[in-house]
Amino acid sequence: MKKEASVILAKCAQDKLYGIRIEKRDNDWVRTWAFKLKEETAEKEGFDKINFTGSFYTDEEYPGCPYCGAKKCFVCGNCGKVSCYDGSDKVVCNWCGSNGTAADDDGALDVSGGGF
Repeated sequence: MKKEASVILAKCAQDKLYGIRIEKRDNDWVRTWAFKLKEETAEKEGFDKINFTGSFYTDEEYPGCPYCGAKKCFVCGNCGKVSCYDGSDKVVCNWCGSNGTAADDDGALDVSGGGF
């Protein structure tokens, strides 16, 4: 059976772009792999236009961010984009600079890849 999979964009606190491969398992999306990604490649592949809604979980073998190694991420409540999460109570979006209080990263989320 063919697996349903896609890539969402994320940005490291080191201001570096990377892709997160997500795979559909039952009715949930699972983060399975992450890789370094250039902006031009993300645009060419259309990753910057991908949006997802649903439950997002982390596979136990997920390697984390290819730059800082963070295995967790958060979705910004302002721009809807994904950033690395270091486990602290306060978060700053690596895309738009918004800050706030962290919440659990697993569960129902709206994820936007749109634009740089």
